[in-house]
Amino acid sequence: MCGIVGAWSAEGLSDEALRTALNCIQHRGPDDSGEFRDGPVALGMRRLAIIDLAGGRQPLGNEDGTVMVVFNGEIYNYRELAEELRRKGHVFRTDSDTEVLAHLYEEEGPMLCERLRGMFAFALWDARCQTLLLARDRFGKKPLYYARTPAGGLVFASELKALRPLAAASGLSLTVRPQGIYDYLSLCVVPQPETIFEGVFTLPAGSWLQFDGRRTEIRAYWRLDYSVKERIPYAEAVARTRELVSEAVRLRLRSDVPLGVFLSGGVDSSVIAYEAARHVGKTLRTFTVAMGETSFDESPIAVRTARALGVQNTVLTLRVSPLDELLRIVRHYDQPYADSSAIPSTAVSRLARQHVTVVLNGDGGDELFAGYRRHLAARHSKSLGRLLAGVVTASAKVFSVVAPKRRSALGFGARYARGVALRPGARYLVWTRDSLRESDKRRVWRGERMRPTEDWIESVLPQGLSGLATQLYGDIYITLLSDLLVKMDMATMAGSVEGRSPLLDHTIAEFTASMPDSYLLRHWRRKALLRDAYRGLVPDEVLDAPKRGFEIPLRTWLQRDLHELVMDTLGSDGARVRAYVSSSFVDDFVQGKVLKDRNWAFMTYMLLVLELWLREFT
Repeated sequence: MCGIVGAWSAEGLSDEALRTALNCIQHRGPDDSGEFRDGPVALGMRRLAIIDLAGGRQPLGNEDGTVMVVFNGEIYNYRELAEELRRKGHVFRTDSDTEVLAHLYEEEGPMLCERLRGMFAFALWDARCQTLLLARDRFGKKPLYYARTPAGGLVFASELKALRPLAAASGLSLTVRPQGIYDYLSLCVVPQPETIFEGVFTLPAGSWLQFDGRRTEIRAYWRLDYSVKERIPYAEAVARTRELVSEAVRLRLRSDVPLGVFLSGGVDSSVIAYEAARHVGKTLRTFTVAMGETSFDESPIAVRTARALGVQNTVLTLRVSPLDELLRIVRHYDQPYADSSAIPSTAVSRLARQHVTVVLNGDGGDELFAGYRRHLAARHSKSLGRLLAGVVTASAKVFSVVAPKRRSALGFGARYARGVALRPGARYLVWTRDSLRESDKRRVWRGERMRPTEDWIESVLPQGLSGLATQLYGDIYITLLSDLLVKMDMATMAGSVEGRSPLLDHTIAEFTASMPDSYLLRHWRRKALLRDAYRGLVPDEVLDAPKRGFEIPLRTWLQRDLHELVMDTLGSDGARVRAYVSSSFVDDFVQGKVLKDRNWAFMTYMLLVLELWLREFT
C-alpha cells in the first residue's frame, strides 16, 4: 500500500515540487519513498510495506528498465501471475506484486488490468513508445487524481493535497468548481469523476488513461452488468456464494505484516471473520469498536461472535474529541465530505495501527447483496407505487412529521412514498440521501443556474433494468464509489493502515449481478443469498439482527460539543457558504429550524463541513 505522484512535463518537474508532493502523503507510506525520472516523466511514491518487505522498493521495472511502475494497492493474485510470467521467460528480481505489473504489461499492454484481482492505482512509464499509463481498479477502491496543465502536460497523485504542489509547479491554479458544491448539497460528497476543483478529475473506476505528451485517451476495461441473468437453482447459488467469498478472503490474507479483521457485529464483517478464521485458525485477530453511547455500541454482539468463532478479539474503546476529529477530517479529506461516520472510522484506524498494519472489512456487502431497505422499495416500486399513488398526496402532512425519524419504519415509509412517483434521478436521491433536492436548491442557490444533480444521477443510472438492479447500480457507481470507498481509503490511510474489502472482489460482484432479483431479496428478506450461505456457520443472532450503521451521536455533538463552532462559523455574517446559498437558509439551521421532511443534524453537519472546507482551502 502506497501513495503515488507524478508528472509529464516538457519543461521538467523540479525536485522540490516532486518531494513536496511526496511529503504531503507520507501517511500513506511511512516506510520508504522512491523517485524515477526519464525524459519528460517524473514518478514518485511513498511506501507502506506489506509484501516483500526487503525487496519491494519502488519504482520497479522490467529486466532492462524500459518499463517502470509506481503502484498503490495490492494485487491479490500476483503469485499466480508471476508464475505464469516466469514460464514465459520473464525474470523477476523481487517477490513483490509491483514487479508483476511491469512484466504483465509487456505481455498485455494496457489491458493487463483485466488480469488483475485486487485494489490498485498505478502509473507505468513505457520508455520504448514514450507513453504514460495510469490505471485504477474496478470499483475505484484506490484513488487517483489527475489534471492537464496549461503547457499541455499532465500531473497526477493519490490525493488532492499532493496534486496541489504539482499543479502549482506546472502553472495550474486550482479554483473551486461551483457545480461541485451544488452536487455536494444533495449528495454530501463531490461525485466522481469530477472534483471540487475546475479541471481536476479522478480517473474513472475500472478505467485506464494513456498519455503520449499530446493526447489523452481514457478507456473503460470493466463495468458491472446487471442485464444478463443466470438461471441456477437457489441452493446452488447459495453454495456458489460461499465458495466465492471464501476464495476472496483467502487471497486477501496474503501479507508479510500483522493482519486482522474489523468485526462490527453485523452480517458482512462476521462472514469475513468466519472465513478468515477458517483459513488462519484461532490466531486470527479481530478488532471491535466500543462506542461511548450505548445506542450506537455494537461491541457486545461482536464480542459474542468472536467467542463463537474462536478467534482473538480486541475491543478498541473509541474516545474522541468531536471538535478535534472534525477539524482533522476536513483538512485530511481534501474535498467537502459530510459522511459523519468518517470520524469514528478515522479514529478507529489509528487505534488499530497499534496492533496491525492490514485489516479486512465487510465493505460492499449491502451494495452487492441488497442489504438496504431502499432495495426492498426498489424491488416492489412498480406494484406498490400504483397502490400508494393516492396515499402520498393525502398523507403529506403526516409524512412530514414522521420523516425526521429517518431510521424508523414510518420514516422509511415516508421517504419511500415521496420517492416512488419521481423520476429515477430524484427517486434515487430521496431514497438514498436526506439532503437537498433540486426544488430546495433552486430556492436557496445564489449563483448562476447549475446542472440539476438529479439529471447527473440519471446519466449514471442504466436504462432498461429492473427497479432493484437500477438501485444497486446507483449504489455502486454513486454512493459506494464517491462516498463509502473514499471514506475507507482516507480513514485507513490516515492511520497508515491498509484496508481490504473481500466482498468487493469482482468475481463476487459479477456473480451477484447475474442473480435474479428474487434471489437477492427472498421472501422480503434483505441480503438473502449471503445470510443463507452462512446460516449455521455464523451465529443466528448476527444473521437475524436488524441492520445497524456505524453512527455517532451527531445531534448531541452539534448541540453540545460543536455548538460554539457552529455559531462562530455558520452563524457568522461572513460565513463563506453564504456566497453559495441564501443567508436565511443558513440562519434557519443555525437557529435549529429544519425543513419539515429532513434531518436537522444531517443537514447542519453538511453545511458546517462545507464552511470549514471553504475556510481551509479557499
